[in-house]
Amino acid sequence: MSAPTITIGAVLFLGMITVLSTFIVNQISSFSNEVKSTDSSANVIENELNLLSNNIENRIEKAVTTLENTSNLSDMREPLQLSLFSPVYKGIPQNADLNRRQIGQEILTKFPDDFVSFLFQMPNGSVYLVEPYGRQQNLSTYDLSHRDYYKGVIKSNGTFLGNVITSASSGRNQIQLAVPVFSLGDNKPTHSLIGVLSSGLNFKTFNEILQSLNSSSNGRIVLLDSNGTKIADSDTQQITSLHKSNLGDTSFRNLQSFKNAVKGKAGTVQEVVNGINTKVYYKPVKAIQNNWVLLLLQSSGAPPASANSSSSNPGNTTMNNYSNRTMLNSNVTNKSSGVNTTIPNQLPPESINGSRAAKI
Repeated sequence: MSAPTITIGAVLFLGMITVLSTFIVNQISSFSNEVKSTDSSANVIENELNLLSNNIENRIEKAVTTLENTSNLSDMREPLQLSLFSPVYKGIPQNADLNRRQIGQEILTKFPDDFVSFLFQMPNGSVYLVEPYGRQQNLSTYDLSHRDYYKGVIKSNGTFLGNVITSASSGRNQIQLAVPVFSLGDNKPTHSLIGVLSSGLNFKTFNEILQSLNSSSNGRIVLLDSNGTKIADSDTQQITSLHKSNLGDTSFRNLQSFKNAVKGKAGTVQEVVNGINTKVYYKPVKAIQNNWVLLLLQSSGAPPASANSSSSNPGNTTMNNYSNRTMLNSNVTNKSSGVNTTIPNQLPPESINGSRAAKI
């Protein structure tokens, strides 16, 4: 082989090596940029969920502070006018115990974004009064001793936030924040409970929090209670969270992302949601004694042929655990037990009219 031929071959070989090296470097650089872009996108979404959870937790904390301060007012801690209770009024008449009614009206007027109703129950769970009074008139029962928020206060002797229920006065979905009310000037180790004060939280505010976020993810965000029932939705085209039919919706509570978040974890998981492959970012929201859940859903294409369109796919999971946020503050934590729930000279609801009112 001649020298020129060897030289040309060497030049061509070196040229190919250079081209291949440049191609490989470019591919590595492109892959690296894609990874950085993906990481950056994930960080943006995590920041958005952190912002939302902080806003929601602050809103809950504000409501807790307002209701606890209200429960400590001297007018709220005066003895109840039990002799005025009547099944006809499903509590006391509209013109009775005007001090407490006035306080309820002021709370609803000053904090319309936080509360939609004001309820005072006797220690046995019977309704004492409701504001607005129209809600008291519309009650399907005056015995609310079966409600989770009432049971939670009686058991914990402290502030309690219930899960989504169907309101006995409006027929709409509602979450009740409840606090105990103790007798005035009672500093004994065993407190004397005179009632349970609670207010229905305004779902509209939580919807507005989600819908006000200008998310770059092009995903749908939902806020769920600890049972997986929807409280709020960033998609205005979806069924409103106020609609009671949401109580029967199990589509969210069956997701692995929900199960992870309700245990206090945050991260991402690939699942099949409503028959669609979906990347789900999840984040817990501290709601006093429970975790609410934020889910951000990004559709990523049709499901595999073998996928069940009505089920979730818990596989291919990537989870990042975050420590739970601390309880709101010391005034939300449980107080000492030993509640005296007896009511002198008060008959239980079943003794008033001979039969216990039907529960919903």
